[in-house]
Amino acid sequence: MLRKSLVAFVAGASLLAGCLVPEKFTAKADIQPDGSYSASYTGTVVHGLAAMQLAKTGKLSANDEAGLKREVDKLKHSPDVQSASYLGNGKYELAVAAKREKGKALDLLNILSIKTGKDGVITISSAKMDEKGKKDLSQLGIKVDGTLTVTVPRNAEVIEHNATGTPSFFGLVGTYSWKIGSVEQRPLMKIRLKG
Repeated sequence: MLRKSLVAFVAGASLLAGCLVPEKFTAKADIQPDGSYSASYTGTVVHGLAAMQLAKTGKLSANDEAGLKREVDKLKHSPDVQSASYLGNGKYELAVAAKREKGKALDLLNILSIKTGKDGVITISSAKMDEKGKKDLSQLGIKVDGTLTVTVPRNAEVIEHNATGTPSFFGLVGTYSWKIGSVEQRPLMKIRLKG
């Protein structure tokens, strides 16, 4: 299960041969009045399989390091990846930015998912993680420290959210935000656009 989902907000990703686990990051989503949107992730990620190897043996082989470094070229072929660099010890620095048209789904590194249901409800969330996944992640010793902000247009009806910060002045100024510091946190927001 570790390969498919590594956290509530810290989820496995299939961009590399294994999993990417968000570490220190800023993620953003900006929903437009017409239902189109943009999303971004900037920060470090740790390759989950490399982290398991480091936890087990305390080091990565020269071949492992070389293979992880070569994965940067594969990452750069993704149209949403703006920059990627290998920092060593299974850690990468990434900048990812995506734009989608109304109704088109997005899975941004399994960290942020934006989907529109048949009922028109837009769900912004991160991957779910079961108890085993949470336990496995905690054993890797990866410290999660991130922020997610979501901007919604004025024609949005917020149906549900679990944000730790909300817009001020009657919801007119600011963003919905989540300070992510634990695998227990799973951002979730559901909105419906009026008109």
